[in-house]
Amino acid sequence: MTSRRSQSRPQSRVTMADVARAAGVSTMTVSHAYNHPDRLAASTLEKVRVAASELRYYGPNPSARSLSRGHTDSIAVVVGEGLLYAFDDPQSGQFLAGVASVCVERRQSLSLLPVAGDVSDAARIRESPADGFILWTGVNDGPLLDAILATDRPVAIQGARPASAGFHEGVHTVTIDDRSAARAVARHVFSGAARPAVLSFALASHQRPTVIVGPGLESIRFPGAHQRLLGFRAACEELGLDWARVPVAVVSTNDRRNARGVVSTLLPRHRPDAVVAMSDQLALAVLDVAGEDGLKVPRELTVSGWDDSSQARSAGLTSVHQNLREQGIQCAELVLGIRDRAAESPWSLALRGSTRRVE
Repeated sequence: MTSRRSQSRPQSRVTMADVARAAGVSTMTVSHAYNHPDRLAASTLEKVRVAASELRYYGPNPSARSLSRGHTDSIAVVVGEGLLYAFDDPQSGQFLAGVASVCVERRQSLSLLPVAGDVSDAARIRESPADGFILWTGVNDGPLLDAILATDRPVAIQGARPASAGFHEGVHTVTIDDRSAARAVARHVFSGAARPAVLSFALASHQRPTVIVGPGLESIRFPGAHQRLLGFRAACEELGLDWARVPVAVVSTNDRRNARGVVSTLLPRHRPDAVVAMSDQLALAVLDVAGEDGLKVPRELTVSGWDDSSQARSAGLTSVHQNLREQGIQCAELVLGIRDRAAESPWSLALRGSTRRVE
């Protein structure tokens, strides 16, 4: 009688050599049956398939095959805002759709690696079998980027280039000219304003929502937020506005609902008559709170966003237009070596009714 313990004991893995013995062929012939079946006669291929079926052999170990080939046919997208952001944010969906379209065309697998903001991030990168990495949203200088660069695999960064990336070979950046776009939209929104304000992405790791008046910009490590703030400050200086008096409301995440808290502090306390936001989601939070407070847009408050999403268009929101799907395509092609360098990513201002002068 077979014991319960022996029944639960897992069977040893059937190997390619086992199939070769059962079929009466060489191990190389079995390998060809799975990797190059066109090289075998139909009768030989059938013998291998029958033996494999009887032994319940389902093909070579994917990890071993990947190791022997030196690649896994996969791309990993590192998501700085967390895994749910990748699915909830409309513009994130556009970017990832661009990456996915290249993966489908080139028969690549795609994985998402969310950033937790702790020591596990670097370990997750080191353990990833991906052939290359795409950095999407909020990845800055620090241990995570160091771990990615240490893999010596191709890297494409969507957004401003972190300082530590330097001229590292194999690192590409795909972005618009954030500083110029920020300067242009702020010049439009702040023109004629007496009390301008900014709604910003996080400026540091583990950011708490807060309002900072006239922040210094030299120590900001998040390159995307840094470049946009430089553009906003330049616009203030050109318009004769004192940056030292401009309140900058900083969010912890790029999320419309979560941004409402800091916006609810900004509007009544500082009474801005113009707000530039670093994303459409943040700008929509301003419109939400302004509506609840009875502020008339654009007569009492002008507002702009960034990305020109479908939600921005529906809300009549002025925004910085960029094509994130195309940027996703570029990032995937750079990581896979389909292109050698990033092409220029254009931007434009989509002017709508949330600002006073629609040109």
